[in-house]
Amino acid sequence: MLETVKSKPAKGEHATPNHPEKITLVRARGSLVWDDKGREYIDCTAQAWSNNLGANDPRVTEAAIAQIGQITHARPNFNSLPLLALNERLRKLAPGNLHQIGYCLHGSLAVEMAIKLAFKNRPDAKNFMVLQDAYHGRSLTTLAASWPHPNNPFLSIMPRFARAPHPDTYRPRAGLTVEQDSQLCLGMIEDMIVKGLDGQVAGFMMEPIQGNGGHNEFPLSFYKGVRDICTRHGILLIWDEIQTGFGRMGTMWAADYYDVQPDIMTFGKGVGGGFPLAGILADEKLSWFEEGEEALTFGQSPISLAAAVATIDAIISDDLCGRAKVQGEYATTRLKEMQERHPLIGDVRCPGLMVSIELVTDREKKTPAKHAAQEVYRRGVIHGVLFGESRYRGLGNLIKVKPPLDITHEQLAHSLNVLDQVLSEIEEEGL
Repeated sequence: MLETVKSKPAKGEHATPNHPEKITLVRARGSLVWDDKGREYIDCTAQAWSNNLGANDPRVTEAAIAQIGQITHARPNFNSLPLLALNERLRKLAPGNLHQIGYCLHGSLAVEMAIKLAFKNRPDAKNFMVLQDAYHGRSLTTLAASWPHPNNPFLSIMPRFARAPHPDTYRPRAGLTVEQDSQLCLGMIEDMIVKGLDGQVAGFMMEPIQGNGGHNEFPLSFYKGVRDICTRHGILLIWDEIQTGFGRMGTMWAADYYDVQPDIMTFGKGVGGGFPLAGILADEKLSWFEEGEEALTFGQSPISLAAAVATIDAIISDDLCGRAKVQGEYATTRLKEMQERHPLIGDVRCPGLMVSIELVTDREKKTPAKHAAQEVYRRGVIHGVLFGESRYRGLGNLIKVKPPLDITHEQLAHSLNVLDQVLSEIEEEGL
């Protein structure tokens, strides 16, 4: 039997006013985190998929501390040495000609920057397209661009986006193969552009693999087809790579993995090594912002920029893309073997360490097992492993295994052993 920790805090323990059950983290290193009671957990969430390089890597913290001794803040009117160094690294890594760079501190603002740049370059356009089940953030604009949130109190002041259909490799439309579903969706997208929208479309934004909306990966024909549609209709294609970038998929970018060239790409999460940083990479042929159109007081924080330089250098020197590929293949093989024994596992999804399983109560009907997903998370905590979930508020039925890319084989194997055990417990109890 695997070692366990106490499942729920006593009254007042780890307490916050709205969420008294939250774990209070006090320390992190690599793929491990510790709470204020000294309990250790393997973090298979990489703290919202942000620690592609393990937490508190000394190369990153040393770079940040060194920068603190030099300059901690510079307004956007000025360059800084870490900004110039990071620009150089990102331009070398960027797909194609995505050599124009903008920075901010949060993924939502990076998405808004990309949307603004699209409209700046398509001044006559009135519309912007996203995919159904998309997730792009929680600012007013990006919340509107994401899958419909239940009981949304902000609708009256949110912008409107055209939501386009996408294929589902696990649940293709009735009577269709996955490829037929892909072609149908491409046809419907083009119909929306030509017949369904009043006015031109500035941009089409998509996650290469949908994160919070269900870890949806699409057929290659869909990625290529959307690129072709955007090119033919003069629409800027934006890939939101905030979750998929910096090695998570076994390549530096999803654009590399699928061999698709977007016009604008957002990045974030894994770039800062735990420090807040996000931004966009844009094709050098696009017109950039004029003074005052895009500037954030702390958007070019020298500390975060210095941490990002060290993070990227470490990702490359440690070959974390290669490690993500190998570890992801191991995790996928293990999970597919579990699928043969656990009727709760309806589907196994990858690539790289972008790994998840969809839980279902009935494999034939593919009925989402939302309660079981909540139980997997809760019992994982008891056994000292933090698994990720899809959506929130109990709306999702996916369990995500997306740890730091340099997680040790032993830690990953143990985490999968825990998942195997808790699935057995839940199935035996009929939950």
